[in-house]
Amino acid sequence: MNFIISIIQTLFRHRWLILVGTAIFTLFVYYYTRHMHGGYDVKATLYTGVASGYSLENDKRTDWATVQNSMDNLISIMQAESTLKRVCLRLFARILIQGNPEKENNGITPSSYSYTYNHLKHSPHGPEILKLVDKSSEDKTVANLENYMRPHKDNYIYGLFYYTHPYYSYNALKNVKVQRRLTSDLLDISYTSGDPGIAYNTVSILMDEFVEEYRRIRYGETDKVIKYFEEELKRIGTKLNTEEEDLTKYNVEKRIINYLDETKEIAAISKEYELREQDALFAFNSSKSMLDELERHMDSNAKQVLKNMEFVDKLREASSITGRISEAEAMTDSKKQDVPSLESDKKRLSEVKQELNDLTSSYIGHKYTKEGASRTNIIDQWLEQTLLYEKAKAELLIVQNARRELNDRYVFFAPVGTTIKQKERIINFTERNYLTVLQSYNEALLRKKNLEMTSATLKVLNEPTYPISSNSTNRKQIVIAACVGSFLIIIALLLLIEMLDRTLRDASRTKRVTGFKTIGAIPSISSSRYGGLAKTYVQLSVRELSNSLLRFLTKRKSPGVFIINLFSTSENSGEEEVGNLICGYMQSRMLNTRFITYNEDFNTDSTQYLLAKHITDFYALQGEDILIVAYPPLSKSNIPSALLLDANANILVTPADRGWKTIDRQLCEQLMQQLGKTDIPFRICLTNAHREAVEDFTGQLPPYTLLRRLSYRFSQLSLTEKIIFNLRKKAGKAEDEDDDE
Repeated sequence: MNFIISIIQTLFRHRWLILVGTAIFTLFVYYYTRHMHGGYDVKATLYTGVASGYSLENDKRTDWATVQNSMDNLISIMQAESTLKRVCLRLFARILIQGNPEKENNGITPSSYSYTYNHLKHSPHGPEILKLVDKSSEDKTVANLENYMRPHKDNYIYGLFYYTHPYYSYNALKNVKVQRRLTSDLLDISYTSGDPGIAYNTVSILMDEFVEEYRRIRYGETDKVIKYFEEELKRIGTKLNTEEEDLTKYNVEKRIINYLDETKEIAAISKEYELREQDALFAFNSSKSMLDELERHMDSNAKQVLKNMEFVDKLREASSITGRISEAEAMTDSKKQDVPSLESDKKRLSEVKQELNDLTSSYIGHKYTKEGASRTNIIDQWLEQTLLYEKAKAELLIVQNARRELNDRYVFFAPVGTTIKQKERIINFTERNYLTVLQSYNEALLRKKNLEMTSATLKVLNEPTYPISSNSTNRKQIVIAACVGSFLIIIALLLLIEMLDRTLRDASRTKRVTGFKTIGAIPSISSSRYGGLAKTYVQLSVRELSNSLLRFLTKRKSPGVFIINLFSTSENSGEEEVGNLICGYMQSRMLNTRFITYNEDFNTDSTQYLLAKHITDFYALQGEDILIVAYPPLSKSNIPSALLLDANANILVTPADRGWKTIDRQLCEQLMQQLGKTDIPFRICLTNAHREAVEDFTGQLPPYTLLRRLSYRFSQLSLTEKIIFNLRKKAGKAEDEDDDE
């Protein structure tokens, strides 16, 4: 509680410092903000169509997580560093191209143009950069600035964006606020700047750059995918064409029209030839057996006929014609058309048969054999069987040759079929791969079309408007905040000093810092701070101090005198002045008082002093009732314990404006060890004290004005004390006391 009271008193004691400091800082802030004006707000609304817009990909249900992600992407793209960098370059180019130092042009104020132009002109590379400005084209100027920009601290365009320029820097442009309006498709964009033209053009350029950047990012992804699928389709299509051409070439080389039909036809022909071979073989064997049987029944005359050269020639001719006819008849219908002499061969065969019959008839001698068989019939039968035999032989040979050709065809078609299936399987795989890529390609095209539709829905619903008037400033709030802040800061500093400062200053702080009680406080006599009242303050404080000391003079010590010891911890503490003042006051009260001091009335280096048991060991009494003794500082010489114990009061004199150091604490601890547990009072007397510290002992000091009395009441926390008092009585009493003295 005492500490809180001390803090309150400290604050009240420094009330003028707090008030003056707060006033000075407030006036400084007020002067600094005298030209302050509110910023210019520019707002725009962008319709995105993400949630409710038509899409070629989505179904009827809305995926709100995807919608939120898309809106977040839009906001991030708008606030991205790359987007703001392009805004910076285009805004810078537009100001330099369209700006005019004389008048406002297209929303660009003369001040913004002059500031931008002068800032560029006075830069190290200003003339070089001004040559990059193409007055006829904003796009060309932006391209030139982009080519000029290099990531280096000395590059003006690079520093324009990454340093702290109020118009074009990233720190300024990132203050663009983008916020989604509830759960709608609308984005609210706002920007505040000190220049209306800068604010308007910044938002206007941002709208265009955002849409372009969004399209660049989204189309860039889709275009790469589409390009990849186009390359894959081209590659797989070329491969498919090559494989198909290779299959066609292979079919041409192998003379394959339709492998399945051809193999089926070969199988059917093979079956037919197998049956025909069996029939031909059966006919051949039958005719051969019949010939053998007929020849066995022939006589010698008939056999001579068979050996006749003319007969043999005719027989060979008939056999040859029969073979040709059989070969021609064994051929397919298409091949028969290639043998026009078939009918002539048949006619000739009939003629040869007739000639053979005639030859056989001329050579037959007997009409019947010995077995009774007709020789004429045997020869005719033999001739007929011979012709049948030759025909069966020719047909068998033809069928066997055809079978061998069919076997060769089997050998030919077996690997061809495997190869064709392999090639067709590869073509089928390539074709499926082509169709899959084609489907993905179509999906990518659909995706691109959907993105085109989505980008088309990015429309500025509310165009940015040029601000006419600035916002209301918060200058009043700033000044009030500065006043309150400075007031609190000063109080905080004073409180911090109050808690950390070890300067004794007044009785309560002395008690808290040293742990010892204070008996009185005396202001400096030579102080000019209080004008002519300084002497009055000293008199009142000495009177209070002397009265307090008299309360301790209850028992005379061993020499029969009242002893008051004065000492200090360091030099120039004022114990001599205090001793003289106390002695003078007591003498004015008709008390036999004497003040003695070291090095004048006694020698502190003498043996009598160092081994003294009583004051009379080094000083001769002269009938004093009260003896005030000033000892040397504790840091210079030790005070014998007997002298401390042989006193009515031990007073430590120390300046109020001096800090309580570690050496002071140690010296006092040693002194307390010397005193032990005696009941001899040990107090501190403050010198060079302020009036407020003296008033803790004397009460309110003059002058007794209304303001002084209110201040004193407040410092003593007498908040509810009656304020009505007689100022004239107080003032008259003070004047009487001065006259008496």
